This record gives sequence, C-alpha cells and structure tokens, in this order.
Amino acid sequence: MIPRAHQALNDLIGRIGMRVMPELTNPYTLADTGLISLLMTMLGVELESGVARRMADAEDLKALFERAQAAPGAEARAAFIASRPASLTLTDTTAWTDQGLKLLIDLHSWAEEADQALNAEIWQFLSVHTDRHKFDL
Repeated sequence: MIPRAHQALNDLIGRIGMRVMPELTNPYTLADTGLISLLMTMLGVELESGVARRMADAEDLKALFERAQAAPGAEARAAFIASRPASLTLTDTTAWTDQGLKLLIDLHSWAEEADQALNAEIWQFLSVHTDRHKFDL
C-alpha cells in the first residue's frame, strides 16, 4: 500500500527536477522530461482529490436535476438521482458522473429554449464544475 500516493509522485517529480533534468543535454529530452513531470504532478492531484471532486459534481447535478422535474427526460434524471457509482474508484466515479453530465447536455439543450432560469443555473453549475476541475500547478 502507498498511503500518500500523491506525495510519492511529488517526491519523484522533485527527484527528476533536481537530479535528472540537470544532467540532460538534449533539449528535446529535457522538454519531454519536463512534460512527463507535469503529467505526474497532474496525476498526483487526481489521485488525491479526483473522487471527491466527482462526487461533489454528482451532488450538484442531483440538486439541479431535482429542480428540473418538469423538463423532458425527468425519468432518466430521477434514475441518476437514485443511483450511486459502482465503487469509489476514480474509474467508476468518473463513469457514473459522466452519465449525469450526458443527461445535463440534454437538459441544457431544452432549457436554452424553454426555461431561462434553469439555463442560468446550468451555466452556474458549469462554472463551478470548471473551477473544481482546474489544475493549480
């Protein structure tokens, strides 16, 4: 077990930056190593908080779907509200949240034409969702 996987990745990234990169002479290899380090940093962030962010997305989607019961597709959204991810792995929470986001696309398409208040709520959700998933590196 690696109890703090994100920290282990950060430690490896530090080692690459302090020990490996200074030894590189080829600019392409140096650039590739920098990109690999950046990707490792992003993976560390996902390992640490990816599931929590997806669960927060789902709770926000459920609240939004609760307020949109009059819109077409209510049965599918109600099924999502009642559902849970198959497990709390990043893969399963991503797949589950993606189901809710697909339902949101249909709801948003309808709301743009039929319900401006709901449309504004959806845009607010999308703004919060984007902020929640940005990488602060």
